[in-house]
Amino acid sequence: MGLLPEARLVWLGVDDRLLLWGYDDGGGPGRGGFGGDCCSFVVPSGQCVVSVGLVRPRPGVFRDCVEWCVVVATTEEVMICALAREGLDDDTDRYDVGGRTGANDDVGEGAVVVVVDDDDRRDRHGGFRHGTNSVLRLVPTRYAIPTDSVPITSVVGTSGGRIFLGGHDGCLYEMTYEGDRHPHITSSFSSGRRRDRLDGGGGGPGVPSGSEVLEDAIDEYFDGCGTDAGPIVNIVVDEERMCMYTLGARGVICSYDISPPPNDRGGGPGSDDVSAAATAPPRLASVFDSVASAKLYLDSVARGRMYPPPTTHNVALGTITFPGGTSSAQAGVGGMEGAREILQRHELEERLSKAAGGADGGFGRKGARNRLSGSNTAGILHPVSIHLVPAAESKCLTLVAITGGGLRYYLSSLSMSHINSAQAVRGADVNNGDSMLARTRPGGKMTFCHIRAPPPYTSSDGNDGFRFELAPSAVSLFSGGVSDDGLPPGIHGVAGGRVGAVGGRHARNTGGDVVKGSYGNGVFVLALDIEKKKSSSDTPSSGNNFFSTQLEDRSLSSKVILGDVIVIAMPDFAARVPSQPNSSSTFVRGGNISMESSTPSSTLANAQTAPGGISETILLPMGGLGRKNSPVLPGGRTFDIVTNLGGEKSNVVSLFVNSETPTDGELQVGLMPAFVPQKKMFKKTAFSSSSALTVSSERGRGVISSALSALSNYLRSGQGFGHQVGTVSQGANGFGPSITYRVSVRHGCNSLGFSNSAGEILSRSSRTMRPSVQASNAASAKSARLPSWLLRPSAAPLNSLASQHLLPTSSGGAGSRSYSGPDVLILNAGGLHFFSHSSLINTLATILLRSSNVAKDAMVKNVFVSYGYAEGCAMCFALATNSSSSTVLRSKAEEAALCYANRPLMKLTGPSAGEGMDPISSYIFQPSSLYEGLVKTLSRFLRPFWYKPAVVVTEGGPIHSKSAYANYYASLPAKVELLLDDLTLDEIRRPLVLLQNLMKKTFLPVVQTIPGVSNKDRVDAMEVDEVGYSSSGFGLITRAMQYQSAAQTMNNSHQTQYASAKELQTHAFRTEDRNMHALYRLLSRCVQLLNLISCLRRAHETPALPEVNWGLMHGLTFYQLVSTHEGQQRVESLLNALVSQGEKTFGSGLSTDADLLAETLSHQCYLFFSSASRLTYLGFRSANDALSRPFTSPQRNVLSNQAASYLRAASRHWFAPALVAGRFMSKNGDQGWEEVATNAKEAGSPLALAAEVLMELSNVEGLADVCLICAANFGGSKVPRDERKEFGEDAVQGMLGWERGLYHRPPSDTLRNGVDSRSAGAQAIVTGIDVTASDALHTCHSIIFHYISKLLREGTESNQRMAEDLVATCAGSSDITFLHSLYKHLLAINEQTALRIDSSSLEDWLLNEKKDINLLWKYYSFHGRYILAGDIMWKKALDTEEKISLDQRIECLTRAANSFSSSLDTNRSDFNMRRLVGGSLPGRGTSQALQEQQVTVEALRLHNAQIQEQLDVATIQKRVLTTIFQSQDTGFEQSKIDALKFTLVNISDLYNDYACPLNLFDVCLLILETCRRNDSDTIDMLWKSIICEEVLPCETYSASVVDFLTRLKQGSLLEDEAIVYSNGATDNLQIFETGEWIPRLRNRVTALGKDLFGKGADYTFPIDLIVKELEGLRQTFDETREEDHFSQPWPAQTVLEVGVPFSILLESYSHQMNEDTATGGVDITTRLKWLASISEVLELWVSTALTSHGNLPMIGSNNLGDSRSASNELTRAINIGLLKRIEIYKSALKDLVGCNALSVALVEERFSKVEETINDEFCY
Repeated sequence: MGLLPEARLVWLGVDDRLLLWGYDDGGGPGRGGFGGDCCSFVVPSGQCVVSVGLVRPRPGVFRDCVEWCVVVATTEEVMICALAREGLDDDTDRYDVGGRTGANDDVGEGAVVVVVDDDDRRDRHGGFRHGTNSVLRLVPTRYAIPTDSVPITSVVGTSGGRIFLGGHDGCLYEMTYEGDRHPHITSSFSSGRRRDRLDGGGGGPGVPSGSEVLEDAIDEYFDGCGTDAGPIVNIVVDEERMCMYTLGARGVICSYDISPPPNDRGGGPGSDDVSAAATAPPRLASVFDSVASAKLYLDSVARGRMYPPPTTHNVALGTITFPGGTSSAQAGVGGMEGAREILQRHELEERLSKAAGGADGGFGRKGARNRLSGSNTAGILHPVSIHLVPAAESKCLTLVAITGGGLRYYLSSLSMSHINSAQAVRGADVNNGDSMLARTRPGGKMTFCHIRAPPPYTSSDGNDGFRFELAPSAVSLFSGGVSDDGLPPGIHGVAGGRVGAVGGRHARNTGGDVVKGSYGNGVFVLALDIEKKKSSSDTPSSGNNFFSTQLEDRSLSSKVILGDVIVIAMPDFAARVPSQPNSSSTFVRGGNISMESSTPSSTLANAQTAPGGISETILLPMGGLGRKNSPVLPGGRTFDIVTNLGGEKSNVVSLFVNSETPTDGELQVGLMPAFVPQKKMFKKTAFSSSSALTVSSERGRGVISSALSALSNYLRSGQGFGHQVGTVSQGANGFGPSITYRVSVRHGCNSLGFSNSAGEILSRSSRTMRPSVQASNAASAKSARLPSWLLRPSAAPLNSLASQHLLPTSSGGAGSRSYSGPDVLILNAGGLHFFSHSSLINTLATILLRSSNVAKDAMVKNVFVSYGYAEGCAMCFALATNSSSSTVLRSKAEEAALCYANRPLMKLTGPSAGEGMDPISSYIFQPSSLYEGLVKTLSRFLRPFWYKPAVVVTEGGPIHSKSAYANYYASLPAKVELLLDDLTLDEIRRPLVLLQNLMKKTFLPVVQTIPGVSNKDRVDAMEVDEVGYSSSGFGLITRAMQYQSAAQTMNNSHQTQYASAKELQTHAFRTEDRNMHALYRLLSRCVQLLNLISCLRRAHETPALPEVNWGLMHGLTFYQLVSTHEGQQRVESLLNALVSQGEKTFGSGLSTDADLLAETLSHQCYLFFSSASRLTYLGFRSANDALSRPFTSPQRNVLSNQAASYLRAASRHWFAPALVAGRFMSKNGDQGWEEVATNAKEAGSPLALAAEVLMELSNVEGLADVCLICAANFGGSKVPRDERKEFGEDAVQGMLGWERGLYHRPPSDTLRNGVDSRSAGAQAIVTGIDVTASDALHTCHSIIFHYISKLLREGTESNQRMAEDLVATCAGSSDITFLHSLYKHLLAINEQTALRIDSSSLEDWLLNEKKDINLLWKYYSFHGRYILAGDIMWKKALDTEEKISLDQRIECLTRAANSFSSSLDTNRSDFNMRRLVGGSLPGRGTSQALQEQQVTVEALRLHNAQIQEQLDVATIQKRVLTTIFQSQDTGFEQSKIDALKFTLVNISDLYNDYACPLNLFDVCLLILETCRRNDSDTIDMLWKSIICEEVLPCETYSASVVDFLTRLKQGSLLEDEAIVYSNGATDNLQIFETGEWIPRLRNRVTALGKDLFGKGADYTFPIDLIVKELEGLRQTFDETREEDHFSQPWPAQTVLEVGVPFSILLESYSHQMNEDTATGGVDITTRLKWLASISEVLELWVSTALTSHGNLPMIGSNNLGDSRSASNELTRAINIGLLKRIEIYKSALKDLVGCNALSVALVEERFSKVEETINDEFCY
């Protein structure tokens, strides 16, 4: 018979019949009949039922209706029956428990069909009621297997469906089964004798799953301990630590490691993938001989040894420790005397056993264990049961073993290294990536930590004389005789009958044994058999014996006891140790525990403390109050005891229990980097349209349009909340809709916890290691993996006082769902017996409700005195903040807390120097009990979630090609898991809200204002948050707050002034007020954060709203979100992203959901969602409303201005750099403005989105204002508020005055003198990567530059106009830094636009910062200030200090000349001209007039002429320089060359030092022309040199050529040049006859002539000389040609190309002919040649005139105007007698007698044709 508490079932085996019923409603075999409340099962083989176990079904074998499996063990076999649940209305006769195969029949592979008729159901297989609305049916399955006659004595299972069996042969077995295979059993471990596999007789092949253990290892263990374990009588599984323990009948405890091997992954506690844990074979870790180890322990205590005995010589002996020292070890067993008595009792039992069992009896390895004669229990040192110690109760202890004598062994299977460092080093030696497994994996030896003995008891007159006695060590404790080193546990009772004198007492002592024992949740229960051989002898016994040592002398009592005595020990935390000796006594009472005054109040008023150690209260629940009833539980022998009847813990309780406080190193890790999903590249849809219902994908939103909101709500109501979209359509780009996040139905508060995929996978690491952050890649493909201590915190061992607010109370106390507390259930032959426990807070509630005067009630005072005033206040606040408490209870609880609050005080830290002589620095602050109680209460309310991540995001994996989503997405949306579901969040929030209301009502003065701060806008208004809550650090919620408080105390240590008592009291109250105020701030932010998460959850589920950017909150704990600036800024970024979306469906005014969300956030979460955020929402709402209006609509402009006004006001509150700059900001410094602006927009920066929407509205003024106002938050110049263009902030109802904008201000050290301190290199916020204020400032400017560039680049007229307006607005800023950046940007993209800005700031920047004269000249030129423009260029050209290249100087001179010329064109008056520079320089007040130099028109003309001359010289200098560069070796010094390159050389020096030495004939002529030097000899010499330079040296084979060239070079500077007369013998000289020199000569003469002729110095171009020499060369060249050679008039053409008019050229030719005739040196042949040349000139003239039509300038006229055109000139020449001259030429031909008649005729014909053409075309 036994209990199955996991399913609240009772089983009873009667031969081959198993009876099973539930005890939810107290049903049983004797009540209600089998048909309704009980079911029976008959073993088909007829074997007797030996043991029964309850296990979870193996996954995948049974259907969901099967919640449990019952393992029935007989003497020959083991079988599995399924417990299937069905509703009360289900009347099926054929029950299907299911299988894996999904066959068409109703029964799965592993089910046995049982057809039940009415009689059979009633008699055998009927179901029984379980719960309120369901019935459980026991359905046998085919999973049965024989055990080869090995009885199974114990059965246990795991949550994963594993079944472990303990055999009578001492072996541990595991039974495995699958749906399509027969079961089998594998012996995993044995006692060194056997390790067999037991297979079913007719079964198929088994599936091996047992562990493979080396026989040598097992033999080593058992050889070392020297004893057999005996039959396994108890197995327990610790799934929290992945360990298993077995207890043998001979007291041997084995520990097994059932976690995955260290080299495997997964399978850890809370792991998603439990396959590794489900198949990992148990590995034997240690063997512990409890009896032998206990003997060593007691022997050491009995001898009074200081140190525990060593046990390294035997692996079966545990490592014995004295955690509390020797005194604690002695106190646990009643001192040295008690240890001796226990050992004597054990020796007696061994003697009796040997006498009854033979020489080989006892407990040796080869002997068989025999029970004591007449005893129904084990020996005093032999454990009868083992019980787990959960991690929530102890970090080190793992197991409690209860012996037959009522002793408790406190054991630990952990390795000693982890025990010693349980609180210091966590996570070391991590081999499989799970630090918790590394800490909890069992070590090689069991650790024996402590022995706890029950108090001695006597029974002189049967059950009515049952008494407890006080151990001597406990007496010493209460009398103050024990030092602080190792306080003894001190079992004691309260308020009972007085124990007689201790020691020397004569009483009839009956030695009783433990029938059953149980331990759980700190509750220890014993069922004692006190009917063992009562003795009637008067032989005295020691009054301090735990058990009688003279059992053989006692006689049976005449009174028969029909049951066992039930003894319950419960933890006690009352302050029962007085500070004065002998001021208290100890009592034991029967009945339930309750608070009652048992001593005078004056005694309780004395200072008392808790005993320490394991302090317990002993209860005799059957004795009743005052021991009026018998302590015996009726019903006969006790079969089973369960100490925890509660069902599954609520989520809040689970969170509270698993809330281990992180270490200092873990708290220093900082914020997890935000998850930034990559840009989704969607796949093209395979169809052009979807079904009839389509989903809009406008703007890439991940939600469907508001037009289909009903459909959206349906689709989003499923699992995943937002990722189940049934129909999709293509967007404008041909891609499907975008969904970034999906909220999972899995929550961190559920039993499964967060997904394991979000955790770290490390081979070896430390928990304090900082997680890797990809700072260089902001858009990380994966979310940051969270450490296991953050995802799944370990259990935190807490006393019951800390968690009692979670227990149900009978008076409307703080209740929690489905958690019933540490109740006790005892099963004996008489039935089930329930024992309830009333918590302390429930007792206090009862006391308060019964009290008529709380302030004077002794019972209320007793609670505060016994448990401390701070704890009493905490319990009162817990009652006052419970939603189920009545109004009366709340009022009395608040009254009690205020009555016993005490006052804050300043406590002197050392000896006093006298009254009023101690400085303030020698005092520390001691808060009041009221404040400490508030801190305790708030800490307990926050513990379930404080250090846990609010949101965990895991990136979506890739979608396989076969998936239904493969047509639309490349990867799945990121999975979002929230810590709290709606019910849990509401359960956590409810008491916090009530506590907040309580503080508002009770502590109104310190809540309504900031204590010590008169002005809420002062900088120190935030100091309350920065400093902490108490200058002493006592009771602070976090260790970080203590450090901050300590730092403040150090800062105030310099206060050495003396303080009076009144001043000390004032200081204490002021400090208390600030601490209370700070506590309220923390509470308020916690409440609003919970409200915020609830709102965000609802917003994500609302189709009409955009997605919540959950990635910003990834991995952030509630602590970080509430109490850090970085967390605040992350939340602000999320909210701004939510309200600043550009989708019209969100902000168009048509979405009531958006308005409701904004309204809710502004009222319930205003500490996070500030009024500025609401302004942001209203701005985008108005903007999107304006965009929906027609472009020409007047409402569009009104709404546009309204949107700009809202956004201007909102931008004043965007203080977070990460919010403005986005999370993509690169730290390499290479990002340009375009990339910065783009990244900010993609990251959801509200500034970037605001600028975008304002640009769409063409509101460029608002765009510039918003950016510049925001830039002022990060170091830019402050922009004054313009009430006409900005809206103010609306006050929120319920917001306190100091809360307005409290957490939405820049830090106090952010701005100093207008400069951002962080921009100078200080560290700023950490949001995954570092974003500083300078980054945000750069973003503000980059956004403006982006839109300026965009408008200028697009180039339309409207865009150009908007660009000009935008630039003009920006140019009016007073921010010098911004203006300079603006100027740089504009000059880089559009110089003209930049220089069109009329601003003194720009002028000053160009002049002093940029120092670019060219830009300054352009600036002056753009604004018509030509005099300044010309002046700066002229000065620059003549600047001798600066090294300026010659080209630049020429350019400057050219620009100066052009500027002065422009000035002459625009200013024609003769009076002085003055120009003022417009604009003003910031910081100079009004604009400064820059007066230009007074210049007259004559002066301007003079300047222009001077510049022109300098320009001409500079041009010549450049020509010289070019020639020098082209020459390989000039022989000049480098200094002369540098002078040419970088200075303006004097023209004389240029001529004498450069041109002449280098024979630069062209340059010399140019210099003469520039200087107007008319030196005809020099000019002729230079021209002859030029002509000779192109011809000579040369080779010719004609003597006439030699003669001509010889004559030609005479008078030139090249007379030494060679003229070779040969027949081509020289190869390196040009040959005259080839004519190669003609083109070069023509080009050179033409180029030089154009530079000289027509410039006012035509004498430098001697036409007669040039014509004469060129014609001579032509005639000489023609003579060398063949007779049929056609001669070209290239000399005339060359001169004409220079620009010489035809008339002058004709005169020159006529002059040459006449001059030769006059000298008589010309023969008729030469004269004929000159006449022929003249005819050619006339032909050229006429032909050119005919083609010009009177409009085109003549050939080479040097642009002398239309009046000099060939046609006009010819006309004038005709008018003045050109035809007559032609006649003269013809007459001259006739005078040439003796010439070639044919040649004369040809020339005459040419003159005639010219004459005829003139007459025909030009004479009318």
